[in-house]
Amino acid sequence: MKAVTFACLTILSVLSATAVPAQDTGAGAADTTEEERVTFDVRLEDGRAQGSAGDFEYQEGLYLLATGGVDIKYKDLRIQAERARLDLPTNLLTAEGDVILDEGPRRMTGETLEYDLSTSTGKITQATAYVDPDYYFSGSQIAKIDDDTFTVDDGIFTSCDQDVPSWSIQLSDARITIDEYARIKNARLKFGKVPVFYLPYMIWPATTNRASGFLVPKPGYSERRGASLDLAYYKTLGRSADSTFFFEATSEEFFGFGNETRWRPSEGTEGYFRFYAISQPDDLYTNHPEFQPVFEPGRPADDLRWKLEVFHDSRDLWGGRFRGVVDIEQYSDFDYLQDFERAVGRQTRSFLYSNAFLTTNFGQHSLNFRADERERILTSSEANPREDVRRQLPEIEYRLKPTQLGNSPLYLSLDSALHYLSIEQRNAQVNLDEQYGRVHVAPTLSIPVSNLPWLSAKLDVGGRATYYTDRLRARRDEDGVLIRDENGDLIPTEFEGETLDRFVADGGLEIVGPVFSKIFDKKLGRFAKLKHIIEPRTTYRYVDEFDDQQQIFRFDEIDSLTPANGVTFSLFNRLMGKPSNPDEGGALEIASFELRQSFSLDDARPGQISTQDPEINTKEGPLVALLRINPSRDTSFRLDVRYNTLFNELQSASFSGGTRIGHHSLGLSWFTQWRTEDLVVGDMITMAAGEKTSEQIRLFGKLSILPNRLSLDGELSYDTLTSEFRHQRYFLNWISQCYSWQLELRESLRGTGANVIKDRDLLFALTLKNVGTFLDLNQSF
Repeated sequence: MKAVTFACLTILSVLSATAVPAQDTGAGAADTTEEERVTFDVRLEDGRAQGSAGDFEYQEGLYLLATGGVDIKYKDLRIQAERARLDLPTNLLTAEGDVILDEGPRRMTGETLEYDLSTSTGKITQATAYVDPDYYFSGSQIAKIDDDTFTVDDGIFTSCDQDVPSWSIQLSDARITIDEYARIKNARLKFGKVPVFYLPYMIWPATTNRASGFLVPKPGYSERRGASLDLAYYKTLGRSADSTFFFEATSEEFFGFGNETRWRPSEGTEGYFRFYAISQPDDLYTNHPEFQPVFEPGRPADDLRWKLEVFHDSRDLWGGRFRGVVDIEQYSDFDYLQDFERAVGRQTRSFLYSNAFLTTNFGQHSLNFRADERERILTSSEANPREDVRRQLPEIEYRLKPTQLGNSPLYLSLDSALHYLSIEQRNAQVNLDEQYGRVHVAPTLSIPVSNLPWLSAKLDVGGRATYYTDRLRARRDEDGVLIRDENGDLIPTEFEGETLDRFVADGGLEIVGPVFSKIFDKKLGRFAKLKHIIEPRTTYRYVDEFDDQQQIFRFDEIDSLTPANGVTFSLFNRLMGKPSNPDEGGALEIASFELRQSFSLDDARPGQISTQDPEINTKEGPLVALLRINPSRDTSFRLDVRYNTLFNELQSASFSGGTRIGHHSLGLSWFTQWRTEDLVVGDMITMAAGEKTSEQIRLFGKLSILPNRLSLDGELSYDTLTSEFRHQRYFLNWISQCYSWQLELRESLRGTGANVIKDRDLLFALTLKNVGTFLDLNQSF
């Protein structure tokens, strides 16, 4: 009976509050639960207030009062509380007791609420708020002062969803404009409950989109530069570009500045510009003699040092028919790589390469325009200057893929290029600074000799025609005899200003088969069927020689020439498996074994020759064996062995493999070489046949200690002959709900023997969610 009474009261309330016909009010009905509840639907001036409560009271033109687990919906608002009152003349809604305010994707919770439905503004006490993506605010009071602006008093900001955040920023007050900034006063950074950093004022992006502003300062430390503080300002440049300006100051008087600008005007076009410069104190090498330059001894300490990177990639030029790329990387000096780069791949590189190209493909044709520069990283000094810079300015390349000529059985392919080359090469023996042109054409005619399913054969006939606008003049001694280096090559001294034509014929014949195979209808593990294939292969290769080859500067692979006249016999064994589960796809190669040997048909070029006595030789090449095993998609192994048949000794062997088990992975590579004959100096054998000349072992892997949380990664390279770890890196990674850190230990040896230099560093980086790298420490020891 009580439920019926509440229902009647609800209908009467709606009728009296709306001044519209009853059929338009949409009055609700009572909903009975364990605690009897009432629903209501009241029309206001510009919308409806709908909801439910344990009790409901209405005074016409004055107020609406609901208690007992109130749930009210109005437009995009939803208010939940223990008690709520709506003042009808002012449209002011007040609520108290476990208040939850949802407005679209934003949520605030607290103890009490005052909210003006007319202006969509209000405040909530003892409040918490959530802003996508994963920003959390709390405070003694959070107020909404317009559609997108909030204020926070005595609050906390974090991206951690925890009662005691792993990290947080406490503040006295803040003004937050959604999709713009949070302006924070008296910001104190805390890890757990421990304060670690203070700023009297800071600006924080409060947007899911890009917004201009200062980024969070990043403190750091390194042994060379001391304590440091990195500052950055981020600037949006429209919808498709942005720019970040950097400044760094250190306790050891290093000062750095730089810029990164990025752009992506279309789906197929993107790029970036990066520049960073750093000045160092004049007395650096006096105070830190262990940090002397490696590649340029004697370089002044007060040089401004810098790096520059420019990258642009357009894949939609002229309607997507062309692609253009610019990729430039430059350093003020090579020592910058060792001193300031963190990535080992950059520290150990052997050259710098920059290039720009425009390319297109149409049918069987491709056309490429390229300019590039390759500079080798060499140790240089005033007493021994060394330089090797090679440029193509430019290269125009045209290629034709194998194309059938009419209805004939002939297929034509073509490689051709036009180059303008620049060389700057200086060392103790050479001083070259020259520019010259080169034209290269290499056509090939292919003729299928057999297309039988069990036997295929193809004959290739072609040649290489190369024109040079300049040639080398070889160095001679006082008696006019040509001087050769330790490899027997002539040592160039200069370009002589004469053109050179080179034409070299080449060709080959490849025969595959007869092929034998057998299918085994037997299940093996996850495979339903197995197939064994035996495939012999015979390859003949001929490359003519060129008498004036020593007068050609070896700029790249076009200039290199290795005469050949020989045949290679190979025998392949393959084991294929068809998975029982069709979702795994078609047949897979489980294992393969290849055995091959080459034979020279040229008496002047034996397949194997003694390093002690050239008269000891054979036309046979070494015997090569290659074994591959792929038991699963996550596991593979490879073993290569080379056997010298002239001296019946192992020449080299290598192994590589890896596997992944769940979140763990492990990999190993091993390479070793042996002497195949005695090394005799005078009347003494200094190294006997069968002794190892080199052996390197590399081990790498990942141990997931706590899946998706704590992991240990590592890689190491060990030289068994010197009993030294040439390179070691270990990473301990922790990934939490709102932060991550990485502890890295690395050690590497540079040089050999008495000139070996050991680098050892301990690095720590802390990254905060939605903030980036906050702390970066580097200790050398």
